[in-house]
Amino acid sequence: MLDEWIRKGSGEKKDVKEYLQGKKFRYLLIIIACLGLLALIWPISSTEESPAPVARQDLEEEGSMETKISRELESILSQIEGAGRVRVSISLSSDGLKSYATNMRNEKRESEEIDPQKNNKKSNEESVVRELAVSSGSPLLIENKSPEVLGVLVVADGARSAVVREKLNHATATLLNIAAHKVVVVPGKEESNGN
Repeated sequence: MLDEWIRKGSGEKKDVKEYLQGKKFRYLLIIIACLGLLALIWPISSTEESPAPVARQDLEEEGSMETKISRELESILSQIEGAGRVRVSISLSSDGLKSYATNMRNEKRESEEIDPQKNNKKSNEESVVRELAVSSGSPLLIENKSPEVLGVLVVADGARSAVVREKLNHATATLLNIAAHKVVVVPGKEESNGN
């Protein structure tokens, strides 16, 4: 099949060996090599960069804000004398608010239409384009507000003691900077050794 294509392309009934040694084939190889080199060195870049993957990446790295704060609180509260094993559940209003810097650009376009009847029509278009400001390949974060804590439940083995319960309540309210009435401390259920 290749043999037929080469013979048709040459316009004459040459055999393949003669065609491969001819000038046309050499020029064809040079052109293909130049196109290949051009394809390798041609810059491949996207004109639009999407900040969405960066935002998703931030969320995946942090995990749930509730889980992160709960684990940190559990670690700290379990250090209180007499607290025993501590488990914490937090209710947040949201995952927080992140504000990113933006660049605003005004674009103005003027166009003029000319009719055959010499009626000229001018139109102006204005638009404002907002783009995320990017620094080192990621959006520029201006402000990161923590979410509002709606309530905290602390389950501790040592919460049967009023003194320990008060220490856990006060420590939780202080760490999260919330009112004490938003914190509930309860004792954990007793584990029985016999089944």
